[in-house]
Amino acid sequence: MYVRLSELKTNPAKYFDLSKTVDVIVTRHGQRLGRIVCEEKAARSDRECAFDELMQFVKTSPSVPDGAVYDAGKEERLRVKGLL
Repeated sequence: MYVRLSELKTNPAKYFDLSKTVDVIVTRHGQRLGRIVCEEKAARSDRECAFDELMQFVKTSPSVPDGAVYDAGKEERLRVKGLL
């Protein structure tokens, strides 16, 4: 639903209540300014975006960190020093 900024200024509660069921797009001189969305819908969208970013990170990161190669000599030196 589109609403002019001047209409939104005269009765903001009406459009915030309306945003619980539909997105309200605010315009000025026919140009889009912003959108009023329901908080629950916005929070759900934020969680979905965060999850998608996490999955993308998991898919693109290496399974073994660089430089994490087993070194038997280093392990023995640490055992001798009592650090393992």
